[in-house]
Amino acid sequence: MAATLQVLVRDGYQKLTTTRVAERAGVSVGTLYQYFPDKRSLVTALKVHYFELLFREVGAVAATKIGAPIELVARAMIETLLATKRKNLALTLALREPMAELGGEALVREATGQLVAVTRAVIEASMPGIRESEQAARVVISSVEGVIAAVIQERPQELSSRALADELVALVVGYVKQRGGAARHPRSQRRGD
Repeated sequence: MAATLQVLVRDGYQKLTTTRVAERAGVSVGTLYQYFPDKRSLVTALKVHYFELLFREVGAVAATKIGAPIELVARAMIETLLATKRKNLALTLALREPMAELGGEALVREATGQLVAVTRAVIEASMPGIRESEQAARVVISSVEGVIAAVIQERPQELSSRALADELVALVVGYVKQRGGAARHPRSQRRGD
């Protein structure tokens, strides 16, 4: 997997071949084929590793913060997510192109589902009585990941920015608190009330 990442970073996805990976890893192509039949399987293994890493890091932090005020939980989760992506920036960048390949969507959905589940638990513990907590968790995950994806594409050095973390925390906390307030004070369904 390390050799696959190195070839992806150096040559890009279009030029990734099992031969290049085997050469970089110092093994025969035949040996590589025993474990990975093609370049797609190599990249899929990297994707699985990447999502497991993100979930393990963010999930571990979230588990220790369940029930804490939403501001503390959001900050801990966002800072962990940013730090994990920053520490694994080469992997994050290398997987951007092949992520769109057929099969990448299923991995993204599965990883997103895991993050939504832990985020939902955090939201429910921090904001008892919130309605539609799963939808709220999906909005939070999609919003944060969208911002981070744009930063990675345009200015990856900003993953270290305290200002980015602060803005993401404000986004999440503001949204969740608004949803929590809506749960306590439902709007009337009739106009004019």
